[in-house]
Order: sequence, then structure tokens, then C-alpha cells
Amino acid sequence: MHLIMSVDGVDTCTIEVFEDKVPRIAAELRAQLPQKGILQHGKIIGEMVFWTMPIVAPWENVYLTEEVGAMRREEKGYARGSVCWYNPRQQFCVVYGDDLADEPLKISYIGEVVSGELELALAGHRNWLQQGQVVELRIADAA
Repeated sequence: MHLIMSVDGVDTCTIEVFEDKVPRIAAELRAQLPQKGILQHGKIIGEMVFWTMPIVAPWENVYLTEEVGAMRREEKGYARGSVCWYNPRQQFCVVYGDDLADEPLKISYIGEVVSGELELALAGHRNWLQQGQVVELRIADAA
């Protein structure tokens, strides 16, 4: 499944959800999208934006955040583009850069950004300077 993330009404990036690895989370997203939220910036973890969504989904494809970064660096040469779901706070997290702290926090690794990395990085840097943009997530097929 592909999702479109927009910030303040501008389509920013396309995300592929690993439906084979996170079937229950993908089903919840499919049932609940589109949704809007308020974009926030990670303070400890580095170049990451996130927002809270009223979705209850179980842990799937579980890693520590530091493992996801290391895995992507080994596979792709960089950490940016990883997409995770933080179950306890119902947060959808998108990494836009490579400045990530090693943090032993349990997370569901649910997908990756497949297009729009530059636009996402620009939106992430803007959000770092001033949080509060409206973010929308929708299924690409429903665009």
C-alpha cells in the first residue's frame, strides 16, 4: 500500500507500507485513512517528524529505533526514509534525515519513503524551526 503525506496542503512524499510485515497495522491504516494531524519534530531522536493518529494497532516488525537506523545504513547507505509506528503513543513517525540518535526505544518498522525525499527534508527542517503544520496522510489510490 502506498500513502501520500502532505504538509499544509502540499503533497510532500509517498510512503510504501510493508503490508507483508505489518498486516494488522496496514489494515488499520487502510480502514482509518485519510486523517489529518499536527506535525511535530523529534527532539531527542534527530531528523524525524511525527504526529499522533487515533489508531490502535499492535506491535509488528518490532525493532529498537537504533536498529532501524543501523539496518537502513547497512542496506542503503543512509537512515533517512524509514517510517515507523510508535504504538504506546499512537504516533506515525517519518525520518527525513540521517542525524539520528541511537535510542533503545521499541518501535514497529512499517515502511519507507519511496519518493519526495527532498520535499520531506524541507518540510522537516521547516517544522524544526516552527512546529504546528497540518499533516495529512491518505492512501495513494484514493488521491
